[in-house]
Amino acid sequence: MKNKTMFIRAVTAMLITALVFVAAACGGGGGGSSSDGPSITVSSKKFTEQILLGEMYAQAFEDEGYNVERKLDLGSEQVMDKSLQDGTIDVYPEYTGTAYVAILKKPPESYPKSAEETYRQVAKFYKNRKDTPMQMLEPAPFENNYGIVMLSKEANERGIENLDDLAAQSDELVFSSYSEFQNRSDGYKNMQDSYPELDFKDIKIVNDLGIRYKALAEGEADVGIGFTTDGQLASPELKVIEDNKDIWPKYYPAPVITQEFLDKNPDAKKILNEVSASLDADKMRELNGAVDLEQEDPEDVAQGHLEDAGIIE
Repeated sequence: MKNKTMFIRAVTAMLITALVFVAAACGGGGGGSSSDGPSITVSSKKFTEQILLGEMYAQAFEDEGYNVERKLDLGSEQVMDKSLQDGTIDVYPEYTGTAYVAILKKPPESYPKSAEETYRQVAKFYKNRKDTPMQMLEPAPFENNYGIVMLSKEANERGIENLDDLAAQSDELVFSSYSEFQNRSDGYKNMQDSYPELDFKDIKIVNDLGIRYKALAEGEADVGIGFTTDGQLASPELKVIEDNKDIWPKYYPAPVITQEFLDKNPDAKKILNEVSASLDADKMRELNGAVDLEQEDPEDVAQGHLEDAGIIE
């Protein structure tokens, strides 16, 4: 009971972290550099890990004398891609699998089975764009994939280890999902096509990640959809159900930056690759948890990591 109470308190804490993002979305406490160096606009999508990655990029550039404008928490991958193409932003973090699905628009039957092949195809696409060539730089050495999650106690009692097990009992279970997962080609339809028995008793659409975890903790849902680097998944109260058919592409985060900016500022590649190389799955889960569960400011969390890694002073 004590562990469950602590878990509920932790996931509830996520619900107020949006207030923290106001500072990050508006540029964070750093406010950008006022040096005579080159200028760069750094952006990100609308969730914790993206904001943290964007803030790390921004601070690393500032440490090298760049004038940084932050447009963090900007929008979906389609919004980000359009912003790169029209010159509104210069760089943002993207996931190799997301680019493969949402930017290249490849169907599930074509998903590469290796992280290397996913990256190769995506990087080639960006490089060969006719109007706005770009580069996807080196991916960080961790994956942030979909995580189908249950309370460990219930999953163990039901003997659910993998998605085949889940599908067989899905008609007795309530699934807490979100709109994008229900609509993306790699999302819920991909699950149903790959695990034909999957047919939940009810599906509740909850677009706030914190509320989805809270629904599991409070028994309002039996199964939820999260991401494998979520800070909540450090809790033994939660269990990620194995995707035993390997139905998703590989989602490794990497900076996407315009070729025009790199041509003018070739040192940007080294700056960004150094940030990516400093991260792994455990570290990213820890950083996400510091924001989502401990309610720390994304700017402070990013700065602490970069200092610990020796990237900034």
